[in-house]
Amino acid sequence: MRLSSLLCAAAVSAALTGVASAGMIQNGNFASTSLNGNPVTVPTEFGTGVKNGFTSQQFITGWQGNDGYEIWYPNAWAAANVDATGEWTGTGKEMLYPTISAPPGGGAFVGLDGDQTAGVQSSIGQWVTGLTAGGKYTVTFNWGGSQMQSRTGATTEYLAVSLGSQTLDTNTLSNVSGGFTGWKNGSLTFTATSGTEWLNFLSVGTPTGYPPMAVLTNVSMSSVPEPASLALFGAGLLGLGVALVSRRRAQRDSV
Repeated sequence: MRLSSLLCAAAVSAALTGVASAGMIQNGNFASTSLNGNPVTVPTEFGTGVKNGFTSQQFITGWQGNDGYEIWYPNAWAAANVDATGEWTGTGKEMLYPTISAPPGGGAFVGLDGDQTAGVQSSIGQWVTGLTAGGKYTVTFNWGGSQMQSRTGATTEYLAVSLGSQTLDTNTLSNVSGGFTGWKNGSLTFTATSGTEWLNFLSVGTPTGYPPMAVLTNVSMSSVPEPASLALFGAGLLGLGVALVSRRRAQRDSV
């Protein structure tokens, strides 16, 4: 290969390096779980603390819940039909309303209580490494507003998403009593301040007493290329095109 082709290929590779650092989130679809060495198969409360005789544990691989009321669901059917194991199992209504639907791609998701009372309001997060201070990163996810069958009343819901010290809010969703807002696409762009930062999703709902459950899954993160990288990428593609045309002309002339 000619030197010009090698240089152009190197330019393209360098530009793509800034775009492709997307594998930063561990277990973004919440599919991997382990409790006492075994996978969790039914809706189960997770997090920290002992409440109403139930001890919450961190069993979602890569993620940590807080001391609020948060539940892991293996799928939408189980979420609406299986009483969740946790502090309020005795109500027999610790299920989402059947209006809940499967998330994009199907599979697992978490429910985060939006009641802003201390010890109830829920969040989930994980440490993200491999960041570049000053670099921009876009966090994408699927989310929505649902409600437990033990609650009634119209609600509102949003997620306060943080990366390090920066917090950005999703739009606010309004949900009818017993309803589901449908799955929404979330996309927020942050500026990292260090190489390792805490990514956190906090559920914020109203009113107290009729709290929704924010449902969340399919979390991913990708770096946003700087303008210089995009220019380099474009120049690399242009250079490769010129090199290929020149090579074909040379082969034609030799024939």
